[in-house]
Amino acid sequence: MLRPVSPGLASTSATPDGINLTGPEGLLRLVPGTQAQRKAHADPELRPRLGLNFALQDYLGLALHPAVRSAALGALGQHRLVAPGTAPRQGLTESVHVLEDNIAAFLRLPAAVTFPSGDQAIRLTLCALLRAGDDVIVDSGAHPAMFETVSLAQAHLHRSPSGSVDGVERRLSRLSRQPRKGRLFIAVPAISAHGSKMADLAELSALARQHKATLVADVTHDLGAMGPSGGGVMEIQACLSRVDIVLGSLAKTFGASGGFAAFRDPALKAVLHQSQWRTTALSPVNAAAILAALEVISTAEGRRRRRNLHGLSLRLRNHLMADGVKVMGQASPFVPILLPTLSALPRTALLESAGPLVTLLQAPSVPAHTPRWRIQLTADHSPADIDDLAELIRDVSRAFDRAPARQRVPA
Repeated sequence: MLRPVSPGLASTSATPDGINLTGPEGLLRLVPGTQAQRKAHADPELRPRLGLNFALQDYLGLALHPAVRSAALGALGQHRLVAPGTAPRQGLTESVHVLEDNIAAFLRLPAAVTFPSGDQAIRLTLCALLRAGDDVIVDSGAHPAMFETVSLAQAHLHRSPSGSVDGVERRLSRLSRQPRKGRLFIAVPAISAHGSKMADLAELSALARQHKATLVADVTHDLGAMGPSGGGVMEIQACLSRVDIVLGSLAKTFGASGGFAAFRDPALKAVLHQSQWRTTALSPVNAAAILAALEVISTAEGRRRRRNLHGLSLRLRNHLMADGVKVMGQASPFVPILLPTLSALPRTALLESAGPLVTLLQAPSVPAHTPRWRIQLTADHSPADIDDLAELIRDVSRAFDRAPARQRVPA
């Protein structure tokens, strides 16, 4: 298997033999392995075929699924290809209506609305629902769009520690003792995108009922990819249909760009349609692809893909924890690995010199003192891919964490 270039060589621009390390050809000269592996390092398009790409966000591997591609091509033959976010709301195609009905049924909720992206789903839904003076408790691991939209709506923002039910409960208790004119909202990610922390949606829904608050959950990273039937964290915690507003991106699991919002109160769909913010619709081509992906997710093949994805996540976590690597959060479609602040960049360069492509998260996405890799898995990765990645991470860690040799003091 591939071995990473040593830190000493990677930190210079040339070797003693005159090999330039600043360009890809120089790095390839130092990376052992077969010619095919060297070519994969130079050509990112070949990485997924060799299992080296751990930066994809296609958790079930449906973006290239034959059924999804066929559905998209069929829709492309019937509809014009439009730029994302420019399809008018008037005259929605039948595929978009069917998709909204199917998403609502999949979540066991009465109504759903689709959007061109997950970012728009968050922004436009909250812009339509929030009013000045509302109090919104937002999990610190939530999507940045949630924080920005709460401020835009002139609502009162209350940050809560990531994944902390106690933190939410303390803020609810404090707000319930204060005179308020607005409504109460709780906004959390089912799985935090940077730390893989799982929200206790069952407990949060009970707290929301107790304090007459509206619970909003972003299920971008778990819907379709987790749970026996693909219902995500809500299905795992047996609280499907108990979250008031469910929203997020469909791109991570459903093979095409798109977003959605689903509601326990069907009247909210009409509110969203009538909102001044509601101007664009999901492309019919993307709607057809997502419909085909939803059908695959609901079949035995979808269950097999989810089992494989979950097994790969556990396998990598077990490898890394056995090696003393700092793994964050709970098992999910991605594995965050905490890195030392000063060596995060050179560790990433050293790892990628051996072939794997990984995502490095740094400030301002995460706190400056907690850079991390986010290893993004797909159901198409193999156990061998995971074992090879774990061994390379072990080699990188040993290269950087090895204690320097002590200098001998003359007698």
